[in-house]
Amino acid sequence: MHRFRTVGLALCTAAVAGVMLLAGCSGTGTATDPTIGPTSAPDMLASGHSTPATAQHTETSPRSVASQPTQQNTPAVQPTPETITVAVWWPDELYPPADSAALALLDRQLDSFRSTYSAYGLDVRRKRTNGLGGILPTLRTAAPVAPGALPDLTLMRRADMLTAATEGLIVPLDDWIPSDVADSNLIAGTRALGEINGVLYGVPYALNFFHVAYRASVFDQPLLTFDDVLLNEPHYLFPAGTTLLNWTVLLQYLEAGGHLVDANGAVMLEREPLVTVLDYYARGVDRGIFGTNLLEFTQYDDYWNQFVAAEVHMVGVDSLTYLSQQASVQNVGLAPIPTVDGLPVTALDGWMWVLTTQDPDRQQQARTFLSWMMRISQQSAFTEAFGVVPSQSRALRLWDDEVYADFAQTLLESALVIPGAQRSNSAAMALQQSLVAVLDGESPEVAADAALGKLAE
Repeated sequence: MHRFRTVGLALCTAAVAGVMLLAGCSGTGTATDPTIGPTSAPDMLASGHSTPATAQHTETSPRSVASQPTQQNTPAVQPTPETITVAVWWPDELYPPADSAALALLDRQLDSFRSTYSAYGLDVRRKRTNGLGGILPTLRTAAPVAPGALPDLTLMRRADMLTAATEGLIVPLDDWIPSDVADSNLIAGTRALGEINGVLYGVPYALNFFHVAYRASVFDQPLLTFDDVLLNEPHYLFPAGTTLLNWTVLLQYLEAGGHLVDANGAVMLEREPLVTVLDYYARGVDRGIFGTNLLEFTQYDDYWNQFVAAEVHMVGVDSLTYLSQQASVQNVGLAPIPTVDGLPVTALDGWMWVLTTQDPDRQQQARTFLSWMMRISQQSAFTEAFGVVPSQSRALRLWDDEVYADFAQTLLESALVIPGAQRSNSAAMALQQSLVAVLDGESPEVAADAALGKLAE
């Protein structure tokens, strides 16, 4: 069983209504910023921190629309008669606020690339993640009619990467990934985030995962097991009201030995681990730890202010929320989500670099830029300044925040990459409904039988 340490912290584009506008309106930035393209109002959407989106389809083999990239044995720059500009799209979710230290740092990294590789041009454009003008919708709409308006590289969430690969919008990377971004540099298990059926489509860059924060002045030790929680009776909040199966209960069910699909991919629920988890919540309801108020929360931000105000002493968080809010509260401890036997478990999500160009020359330039952004010192500096966890172990070890870095490194050893289709299948929905029933006073056995009965219909 791992021990977890206490933290002492203070604490324009329109979808191609006119293809001719794509090249000039595909990205945004600030007008005075030389590293970002011209400002375009539709792309200036600010994203909040919410439970990560998941894919709504199974991870079947993508159509072979995108060709394999041309393998490059070295990242050396070979100047060409015409300078090729590396076109990069950067999602709003991962773009630093104006006048922030993280934005100044990102600007310096991009300017340093321009200085170091003077034979290249570099156009980095800020883009919405979703909706009108979003990265995936624009790739999908523009690829058949205006491929010249598309980027060479872009950052994508895993769910969007799955869709883009299935639709042939991005290129497999196994023969392209730079040698200096080897598996040995990635945190164990992280490569799976960028894979589909064993084929690499994304290079993990920034990670998000799930854990607990608690008030160390109230609890001397983290509450790791179901029995720990029931004995100490904390006021414990997590976002149970999500439209999909919430992450906390999903991870507890999986760690208890449950599955949502069988070996053939058919949906399933297992009664024993299901009853184990539901019994924990039923006993928690009896002790006043849990209640139907949990269903009011859909995001981690929804109750953070209650934690800051000491109205609650234990909350579920994702790493993105915690790192962005940790300065607002002191004397915080970190722990994994409680499980039946105390073994740590978490789920992994994040942003990956994906390759969209099939042109060999542009692939080489994009490869050089990726190597630049994945340099250990640069990835470490940007991710800590912005508040996301880097995908490379050595980058995480360089963080000034050693306590959180150590906690993340340890917990990520237990991280699962859960297919989005599993979290939204009928078994997951039945599990979520059984939790709702128990929070409303139903017995765990009756709720479990009702969930199993739904699958048998």
